[in-house]
Amino acid sequence: LGEERRNKLDVCILGDDVSKLKPDPLIYVTAAERLQIDSSRCVVVEDSMVGLRAAKGAGMKCLITYTKSTAGEDFYGEGADAKVPELASAGVTLNTIFGPMRENGLDTEILGGIKD
Repeated sequence: LGEERRNKLDVCILGDDVSKLKPDPLIYVTAAERLQIDSSRCVVVEDSMVGLRAAKGAGMKCLITYTKSTAGEDFYGEGADAKVPELASAGVTLNTIFGPMRENGLDTEILGGIKD
């Protein structure tokens, strides 16, 4: 991650900071607690099935960025809310993720019209 990027974050929790690793949701539950935000207001960006399971286990929405080697995985079958090959090339911004949730409520689909 690097110190410069880490210094820009409100919270940074690494695998060494929790007693259970993914797919256990502890890392995401801990992040929500430290941020003092309900998990239903969180969107996790993940790139693996293990991370997806952890995010969903924490009660959070999950956006998957997949690679050529993981493109065939059934992320939607495991509960992913959206998947895209790459955030920037798909036009994903914080506003495209959170804007509809702010305007229409937390149950709103994320990345409608953008996701695969």
